[in-house]
Amino acid sequence: MNRLLPIAVFCALSAAAALPDSAMSAPAGFLAPQMESPRQNQEDRSDHYYRGVTHESSGRLDEAVKEYRKALQLSPAHGDARRRLAEIHLLRGEKTAALEQFRELALYQARNPVIRYRLAQLYEANGNHRKAAAEYRAVTKLIPTSLPASRKLAQIYEKRKMHDEAAAEYRRILKHDPNDISARNSLIALYLRGKKYDDLTAFLKERTDLQPDDATGHYKLGLVYEFRKDHEQAAEAYAKAVELDSGNTKSLTALARVYRKTGRVDEAQKLLAAAVKANPQLKESPLLMQSMDEEFKPYYAAKKKKKHAAKKQKKKSRYAGKKGKKKSSTKRGTKKRGNTRK
Repeated sequence: MNRLLPIAVFCALSAAAALPDSAMSAPAGFLAPQMESPRQNQEDRSDHYYRGVTHESSGRLDEAVKEYRKALQLSPAHGDARRRLAEIHLLRGEKTAALEQFRELALYQARNPVIRYRLAQLYEANGNHRKAAAEYRAVTKLIPTSLPASRKLAQIYEKRKMHDEAAAEYRRILKHDPNDISARNSLIALYLRGKKYDDLTAFLKERTDLQPDDATGHYKLGLVYEFRKDHEQAAEAYAKAVELDSGNTKSLTALARVYRKTGRVDEAQKLLAAAVKANPQLKESPLLMQSMDEEFKPYYAAKKKKKHAAKKQKKKSRYAGKKGKKKSSTKRGTKKRGNTRK
């Protein structure tokens, strides 16, 4: 029996080979699946994308959106189509839809700092500061010299009361651009509000070491020393500022102020005379002996305004609460009197 099995197999194969080609073809009505080539897919998505660009440039945004969506159906990683679609959503004020598109885009282009920055902006606009900070941080890692991202990150840290992190970002900005006045003033204000006078003194001292010919830097360092009642160091810093810029009336009057405090009245008078000579308008001006409060006023102004607004709101809430209690007690009294009459 086993010997006959190979012979049977051979006969079956021979019979199949003898059949005509029509007998081996697919049954009538049956179509084999057609596989689209990658090249064809690429051409189709490009067609949809460029049709979308044409519609968008002509102002037909609805048609553009349809074409961009078709391109994305064929290729979800098509960055240009997704970005243009997101920008149209933003143009229409559809922030949630735009955010979704940029979030998807960031998944495919995680190392694109422009995409991450735009996503951070959208998170910030929606009030999601935690996620915005994460995206701005990602940008600073991709491009360490990205000062706009560092500035935004510092501002968000300030809003979240993360003062040490904010200070670190302002320092990063100043490391790359020592002449950035906005970052410098923000860092000074941050240190003043936090009463971190040691950090502030170290920062300003560091600046004068790096830029010894900057009269303004020595003047600001003198202000901090004077504020801390270290009159000897303040006088030294102011004297250096006057040496570098003898016509600067602020430095002259500041040094005169410190000399008066330490009993060096004659020297103070000479400095005041030099200040008046440099600027005759100061003769009758109360700014001639400007106080420390006036000097630091710009740094404290924002904090005072915020504090005043919070106090006003608290007072308003308290008044509303008292009014509500009064109304409820009146209602209870009326109800009680009504029951008594009955």
